[in-house]
Amino acid sequence: MDIVLEKPWKNLKEYVKARLDEAVVELRLALVLLAEGYTRNAAGKAFQAFKSYLAAVAGEQRDKLAASFKDVDRIIAYMPTRAVAKISSTLGLEREGRIALALHQYQYNGPDPEGVMSLYPDRESAKNDICWLAKRLMELIGTEIDTYIKVCNST
Repeated sequence: MDIVLEKPWKNLKEYVKARLDEAVVELRLALVLLAEGYTRNAAGKAFQAFKSYLAAVAGEQRDKLAASFKDVDRIIAYMPTRAVAKISSTLGLEREGRIALALHQYQYNGPDPEGVMSLYPDRESAKNDICWLAKRLMELIGTEIDTYIKVCNST
């Protein structure tokens, strides 16, 4: 399902709503992929869900970010990965941001028992963080996804 994004500088309220909807869709996909055993793909979708949520919150707190980011509207619109750590920290979502970035790294590099290419030594460790981030996002967004209980209940 494609969600048409309004430009935040044209209609911030609609942009925020679209990003929240997008976060829920990405989170659902992450949990479906996790249920099917595609942990790396699920990690990528969990990261995308967080980025969408972060963009929505950034839109809601635009004035707070404007003091730290020169081109705040473009940052909100694109939510570049390079800015996720700083924006997350600024908005009080530091732990969520760090886990999302670690999952993004895991998506590309997979598990690494030595911890060089990935912070996750195995799939189960990544699954635990995917489930933690999914639960946290559901709390923050105020939604429930049935698949979560089936996939993450034992986590």
